[in-house]
Amino acid sequence: MILPPQPMMPLLTRQQRLMQAARSRASFKPLDLTYIIYNGEEDFKSREAARTRIEQRLGELDQTKLPKVHQGLDRKALFHNGLRMGQALHNDELEQRHGYFDRVTHHYTLINASPFGLHPLMFVPTLKLQASSEQLAYWLPLAESGKIIGAYCQTELGHGTFLRGLETTATFDRKTDEFIIHSPTITSTKYWPGGFGYSTTHAIVMARLLTGGQDYGVHPFMVQLRSLGDFRPLPGIELGDIGSTMGLNSTDNGYAVFNHVRIPRQHMMMGNASVARDGTYVKVVSVNDKISYSTMIYSRNVIVHTMAFQLAEAVTIAIRYSVVREQGNLHFSPQISSELPIMSYKSQHYRLLTSMAKAFAIIFASKSCESIYQDLAVRQSRGDHSTLAYGHITTASLKAWATQTAADGAEDARKCCGGHGYSVLSGLPDLVSDITAMATLEGENYVMYQQAARYIVKCVVAISAGRPVDSAMDYLRTPTLHQQCTAQGNDFLQPDTQLSIFRHRAVRLAFECQRLIDESIACDGLSSDAAWNMHMMSLIIAARAHVEYFVLQSFVEHVVRITDVAVRKVADHLCTLFALSTIESPFAIGALGFFEDSYITPVQLRDIRTHVHHTLSELLPEAIGLTDAWGFSDASLASALGQKDGNVYETMMSWTRQLPLNQACRKTDGVDIEGFQRYIHPVLRGKL
Repeated sequence: MILPPQPMMPLLTRQQRLMQAARSRASFKPLDLTYIIYNGEEDFKSREAARTRIEQRLGELDQTKLPKVHQGLDRKALFHNGLRMGQALHNDELEQRHGYFDRVTHHYTLINASPFGLHPLMFVPTLKLQASSEQLAYWLPLAESGKIIGAYCQTELGHGTFLRGLETTATFDRKTDEFIIHSPTITSTKYWPGGFGYSTTHAIVMARLLTGGQDYGVHPFMVQLRSLGDFRPLPGIELGDIGSTMGLNSTDNGYAVFNHVRIPRQHMMMGNASVARDGTYVKVVSVNDKISYSTMIYSRNVIVHTMAFQLAEAVTIAIRYSVVREQGNLHFSPQISSELPIMSYKSQHYRLLTSMAKAFAIIFASKSCESIYQDLAVRQSRGDHSTLAYGHITTASLKAWATQTAADGAEDARKCCGGHGYSVLSGLPDLVSDITAMATLEGENYVMYQQAARYIVKCVVAISAGRPVDSAMDYLRTPTLHQQCTAQGNDFLQPDTQLSIFRHRAVRLAFECQRLIDESIACDGLSSDAAWNMHMMSLIIAARAHVEYFVLQSFVEHVVRITDVAVRKVADHLCTLFALSTIESPFAIGALGFFEDSYITPVQLRDIRTHVHHTLSELLPEAIGLTDAWGFSDASLASALGQKDGNVYETMMSWTRQLPLNQACRKTDGVDIEGFQRYIHPVLRGKL
């Protein structure tokens, strides 16, 4: 009997075989860790289905085709591509009745990348926090059904994080029962809001409330920007795009100049304060002056959450490339020419695995922050704003730490990919530039650290005076004077030991800042403001130490909840690597704070470094499994280097051949006609 010929299986490339081997070394099931990252199997599978629908709708599933984002689009084309994506995300949410794209796109970029992104990220949350029940009943159905598209409008050309400095005015006119929204100076021009140029119909505008000759500070106002018919800007409103930026060019960050624009009095958001018909200003009793910070707490934690995924994307690309990229060897003999995957070099896997550990640290810290925000929201619904200050400084400092950590890690991941990492086809340049924006978005990082430091110093003063502080800050009561770490050997693998080291540093630096400020005032005759400015860098380092203690606490708390033995073991290693590398790495920001009071000795430092080396050895076989655990699709990475199957070089060349310049010149026998005739040919003939 002659058997029919069997279809031949395509031969795997060497890189695909290397990837298969690396993937087989994992000791755990990546999906089990995936479900932890995404809060359960059901949530992940539902999100994955939504992402796949979007990828299919946008034509991104075929990885043999050059992704649209790499096709050299101009400013308008990038914006239109963003509109196309935003429409697909919006329609899928409405059709399938989910909110998966309220925070991030299907590529795990902050939803700001969509021209409609600020609508779910800040417009709707601000409505819920700032509108009265009557206003909410009117505006929320319009917003949630897509009948209006909103933006959040705070930043001005000359003012950002400092809310009290905003210049845009909302003056009440008693005769007409209207507010007049006005930009009195060039620096009061609203500048930077996402989707503000040409995509939104309405905006919540933060402006100074003026009534009865008094300035009551910054309040939110609902302002219609464009006609719902022909979409033209309404009279008195100048709108436009601010041009290309380092990243996120799929949206239209815009500007607005208001020239005495009138809105009904009822368009002031009146959930927490109102103006009566006669112009009387009425503030709701028990409302905290900083209630507007609630929106920022929400949006900043969204940024933190996004940073975990974007850092993980960058590290995923770099790790996958590193296990299939063979270069050099560890032999000193010129007769040995065999090459090793670059992931085997300590300088490579130390950098990438510590960054992977930081991605997990960020996601777990974000989950803890989400719990803080949800608790605050419940309390505020009952008129209790007691935890607002702690929620604000926690998200502010965590946003600063996470965005800096992600930006540094993503850029280092790019460097780990050598020259190919510099190509847009790697996906890394876009990732790096998108992440970099987050250091400024929703509060410049050093300002965020200062806000946290001010709160921390207040807690130190309160503790020194015997007064209570927020329960989460009671750790500052831990004695640090003349203390010495007693851990040795395997003690450093224990979470309690790691936490005690981080806690000691945070407490000591907090009290030292207060001592420095007091001494500068008492001994040097400085004012409080001058003393603060004098010691600002110490204060920022103290705030960073506080948030790193919070991050490690969150990491430990989430790891101990893991029930799967194999996943728990890997998670323990990741937590240990994060904690100990933060202590021992000469490149870690603020690491000096662990040693400058001799709390940790050189002998203990050697023990810690030994454990870092051992932990890296334990995690190295898990590397590809860890990348798979994040659940990224090839389309979401848009990277030739980060292909899940390892088929790097074939993909790189296929995409390269499809680049618009190459496609165009192929039609003219491989010559760029215009370039040759106008520039190259005259040079060759000596006619410069």
